[in-house]
Amino acid sequence: MVSPFIDDYIHFTKSFSKITVQEDERELKVPEKVVRCIWNDQLVDASKLETTAGESLEVVFPGYWNFGPGPDFKSAAIKVNGRLYEGDLEIHVRSGDWKAHGHSNNPDFDNVLFHVFLWQTGPVAKPFDPGIKTDERRPGQAGPFFELELKKYLTRGLLDLSENLDFDSYPIMNQFNHGLCHRPLANLPREKLLRLLDAAGDARILVKMDRFHDRVIVNGYEQTFYEGVAEALGYPNNKKPFRELAERAPLEALRKLLPRKASEEERALRIQAILLGVAGLANFSALDPEDLEPEERSYFQRLDALWQSCRERIKVEPLPRSCWKFKGIRPANYPYRRIVGLSHLLAQRLKSGMFFDFMKTFQQAASATEKKGYTLKIPKTLYDYFCVPGVGYWATHYTPGGKRLKSPQNLIGSSRSSEIIVNIVMPIALIHARAVKSSNLEIALNQLYSSSRGGAENHKMRFMKYYILGDNADMIRLVANDRQRQGLMQVYQDFCTQNSNNCLRCSFPEVIRQFLT
Repeated sequence: MVSPFIDDYIHFTKSFSKITVQEDERELKVPEKVVRCIWNDQLVDASKLETTAGESLEVVFPGYWNFGPGPDFKSAAIKVNGRLYEGDLEIHVRSGDWKAHGHSNNPDFDNVLFHVFLWQTGPVAKPFDPGIKTDERRPGQAGPFFELELKKYLTRGLLDLSENLDFDSYPIMNQFNHGLCHRPLANLPREKLLRLLDAAGDARILVKMDRFHDRVIVNGYEQTFYEGVAEALGYPNNKKPFRELAERAPLEALRKLLPRKASEEERALRIQAILLGVAGLANFSALDPEDLEPEERSYFQRLDALWQSCRERIKVEPLPRSCWKFKGIRPANYPYRRIVGLSHLLAQRLKSGMFFDFMKTFQQAASATEKKGYTLKIPKTLYDYFCVPGVGYWATHYTPGGKRLKSPQNLIGSSRSSEIIVNIVMPIALIHARAVKSSNLEIALNQLYSSSRGGAENHKMRFMKYYILGDNADMIRLVANDRQRQGLMQVYQDFCTQNSNNCLRCSFPEVIRQFLT
């Protein structure tokens, strides 16, 4: 069987990189993002820069805007007293925020060499002495650590700068964020560039398929799929605890704890109680009854009673509450709401299975397109298959006992449903298609992958379009569906991240010239 999922990209990159799939701040009068944007665009008088210790400072490269945890900018290059230093850079409004935010004890900040802030509010750093191995401001960490106070070097007044910053455009407008690969890519014929993106997108699915393959053999399709959906609901901050939750409360255990003739609503409530309890998030007895409406009190009392009745039978240690991350994520994505959304998905499809149920619906849609020679598009409604509307208490709340929202919000929205289909459904369904040797199913999956319009735009995708494609409108238009979006992400993972976003160390521009032109 000739697979519609092409592996050209995997062979193409094999010699050059290892393919991997990566998948209450105090109120401040000046938001930290203002300082971050000022540094990103270098809106400072570069001719007079000095560290707080009086050392001359020259910015060779301000660093790459970091989307994930850790320092604000990666791989900055700065000369201090004429000597070049390369490392990460952290931004703050006040110098004391370094200590207040606990960065000295966080290994994500071990490679930070530069601390840039708007105002000095504590002791001034001493000049760096190469003879001293350990810097006293970063206990246990060796190497230099330079600080720069921006306030006196701003090109315009702070208020003026803040009012003129277009926050929605960040971080893509920095000229340094155009990678060196965008020029050779721009010189490719459009059909070659499109094939590269498609092939890289297929590689991303094939690599993810390998990741799930052994888990399917050991745990079966449904449990593996359940764990994958849970991971997707926790992405990125709570991915690990969500997967642990699905492992500690497996489908088999959930089925045994549910009454056979329970209604869907009753099943959902019991699954909520179990999942929230196993997650370590079911301490509802601590809520003040005076803060709750009567129906809210009744809801939490029922959850608490159900969890107490199940906890001995499930025989598993709940996760520590400390493993859940709340800071840095949208409240609508808090673990409570995602767990409740998962409980509704399970309640609807626990008997038949989420994976089986989706595949049945998908194959019905695919059958219609097959009869038309695959000229019909997969219906858009299929991408919303895992949506869960706002229902009950969590439709209008982010936290137990929290303030009521003005309007209901979905528990699982359209963009997250699409992410589940791309990242979880596609690779596991492809395993199934190849296991049963169904070429038609594989063709239909490829059509599903290629017929979408792509997910919601986010800063990370915008960054990659500008960084790799160089803000070229004709090239950006080629990134039209999930297959090409995932391809762009795979190129970024295989080359940019493998080389710490340092274009001078990356082989990709030369690979393009040698093998694609």
